[in-house]
Amino acid sequence: MNFFTYDLIKGSSLNIWKYSELKSEPVVAPYCTMEGEINATEGYFEIDYPVRKDFLTRIPEVIPFNKNELFPNLYCGFESPRVDFSSFLNTPHWVHTSLFNNIESNIDQTVSFSIITCGRVVIWVNAEQILDFSPYSRNHGSEIIAELPLKAGKNEVVVYLDDLAERDVNFFFEMKLLSEVQLTVKVPLDYEARELTENINFLESLYFEKDVYLEGNVIVNSDTAFDGKEVRISYGEQYFQSENEASGDITDFHREDQCLTVAKGEILIGTVESIPTAGVTTVYVSVRMSNKDWLIKKLVCCIYNEGELHISLGTSIEERKQKALEIFSKLELMDMNSALAEFAVTKKLSEKAYEKIKPAIEMVKSKGDCADFMFSPLLAVTTKYHNELPDEFKAIMKECAQDFRFWIDEPGNDVMWYFSENHSLLFHTCQYFAGYLYKESNFTAASRTGKEQYEIGKKRLEEWFDTFFAYGFSEWNSTTYLPIDLIGFFSLYLAAPDNDIKEMAKKALDFTFKVIAVNYHGRVLSSTFGRIYEHDIKAMRIGEISNVLAIAWNKGYFNNALRASTLFCMSDYVPPKEYINFIDLMEETTLEANYLQGINKVETYLYKTNAYSLAGAIKYNQYKKGHQQHMMNISLGNDATQLWINNPGEYAHSGENRPSYWAGNASCPSIVQYKNIQVLEYNIADNLIPKIHLYLPHWSLSEIQTKDKWLFIRKDNAYLGIFFSEGLTIENQGDTRGKEVYALGHKHRILVKCSSLEEAGSFQNFIDSLNKLKINDREIKLNDSQLGEIKYQDEDLFINDRKIERQKTYDIKPTIEKLLGKEGRK
Repeated sequence: MNFFTYDLIKGSSLNIWKYSELKSEPVVAPYCTMEGEINATEGYFEIDYPVRKDFLTRIPEVIPFNKNELFPNLYCGFESPRVDFSSFLNTPHWVHTSLFNNIESNIDQTVSFSIITCGRVVIWVNAEQILDFSPYSRNHGSEIIAELPLKAGKNEVVVYLDDLAERDVNFFFEMKLLSEVQLTVKVPLDYEARELTENINFLESLYFEKDVYLEGNVIVNSDTAFDGKEVRISYGEQYFQSENEASGDITDFHREDQCLTVAKGEILIGTVESIPTAGVTTVYVSVRMSNKDWLIKKLVCCIYNEGELHISLGTSIEERKQKALEIFSKLELMDMNSALAEFAVTKKLSEKAYEKIKPAIEMVKSKGDCADFMFSPLLAVTTKYHNELPDEFKAIMKECAQDFRFWIDEPGNDVMWYFSENHSLLFHTCQYFAGYLYKESNFTAASRTGKEQYEIGKKRLEEWFDTFFAYGFSEWNSTTYLPIDLIGFFSLYLAAPDNDIKEMAKKALDFTFKVIAVNYHGRVLSSTFGRIYEHDIKAMRIGEISNVLAIAWNKGYFNNALRASTLFCMSDYVPPKEYINFIDLMEETTLEANYLQGINKVETYLYKTNAYSLAGAIKYNQYKKGHQQHMMNISLGNDATQLWINNPGEYAHSGENRPSYWAGNASCPSIVQYKNIQVLEYNIADNLIPKIHLYLPHWSLSEIQTKDKWLFIRKDNAYLGIFFSEGLTIENQGDTRGKEVYALGHKHRILVKCSSLEEAGSFQNFIDSLNKLKINDREIKLNDSQLGEIKYQDEDLFINDRKIERQKTYDIKPTIEKLLGKEGRK
């Protein structure tokens, strides 16, 4: 027996373990109704589902110690201190596994560990149970202090983990040493330890040179010392396999695993032209140990085939819609929207199209989470084109509708999420259409007639729109969830049998397209977002809003994200003509938009020129625990070059937490902004990651300079200066090398200044102008060549001694003015 050893000191965690088979088993609970209010905000919101309540009554009181348990698999957390098997399962499942490790102590002693999990943890030391901790806190880690009695020498530690997976599941375990001692972890191996050391070093060295590939080779880089090493490249979920191809995400193309070899420090996984994509590309690089076990590292990149997709769809919106439908209809993609596009073009539902719809039908039948995303457009199309659709398809739609659960007042045992802004809209839309289509039928889940379902659905839609028209989007500007809202709006606009509902849908579409136009920059939606994911913020070119922009205004990036785009193309909706003025700014003009969004009165501020855009959520949720809020955003140039600052929510660079490493904020900053100046202040709690960082897409930038605590960036004619009160470091190792600028500590103040060639003259002149900044414990002062004396004090911003006041209106009334003054130009 060999051992991989590493030291454990106070504050460090055990993140390399052997583990048993990872199991998931369906959970079936009695049918019952639920109670709960819709989440009126973008923040974290939880409801105890009946499935969970029933599950908790049936969990075993005691987990017996299994002395015959086998641990054939190896887990390595790399940059994360956790053992993390987080995933997404559309229907409820019980997930469980066991871990094994050895901890060596030089004396007999009792040692304190922090144990964090969301589900259940049972720990045995030398076959004696020490802890049984079962918070079952639904994706929110709970902590307990465990006292582990260690004898001198080697101690065998076995850990049992389980949880209930309701949709997304944060299935993780963290074990951190709290005592002032030094221990040694000895992971048992049936091969030489140096083999594991070499492979960990190899996987830790992997990185994409850039996060966006537009043409040519797509390469995973490694240190050249590993030339000749064989790897497996996989693109699908590694831990829990879904039973259905459909999910709540954009449907992507199926790709087979690849067996490749490192050559000259590179793993060539293909060319942009040979890798079809509809969403972000998640790459799992695995190396096989000599005992046939796999060690896995996750990487993420965006592949956008510019040569194929950067095409002219037509000069008119009608031409663009028709061309897009023709392209969508021919995609070899198991996506119901490709089938709907084919039907829109041919007015027939071919056998091939029906095969593309089958995964969505199975999702609806199983009542998987996000089934409403699919059922709403299917019912809309069935309503609109009832006479043209084949009888077999209509019979299936009727069967699905009669058995579906449309709301929480109907008995069920599913874990579909009902309680967000976007989901509630789509469930009400489904109920409305289904009731209208099958008025005389009996709906089994609700024990209602179709006529009753139609009337209830319509009333709920009217109430939803009343709130929406009063407050706008609670998940403000979200490049993730605006497209989901558009599914509902377009479904209703396309097929609502009542003119008043159709008019509400049109009004909502007009509002949404205004939000998109105002916040447009660099051919994408560039703003602060109420909710965001890494796979959206890093892959804006292949996002759904980019596709909508391409179809609506011949802007954006045409792509294979089909959901809202297909319905848009099937409809006759045309955005108001005047919105183009918010997109196409005249030379040397600026647009400023400052307004409230959501019932929480989130004040969003955006300032943009042709060269740059700067946006922030002003003094919102400041210093409090965050979720998926994207609090500030910078856009430079005209090609989706996005930068942002956030406080990471986890250590894993591409993990599943909300907030994650790049998306959202564990602690929200206080932000103030006036035109092209923004100040952020972070006050991060002790239990959160003491770090802020800037996403740096270096491959898309013209110049990057650092000077003292300043970072200066030029992108074509756009300039950016960022001051970090705690200094800055550009990461030069691992998969974020060159892409991450970070500052450590719990308290930070950051000043952001955007400018351009037209405003500042040369880049050097811009840099020189920012040397006048003064900062102390109380205030930040800058004599700005454009705005005058800027002072930040006590979380307020003053321009020439005038305090910048807060906005109080929900009205979106952008102001378009001439470019700021050009004083100080050389």
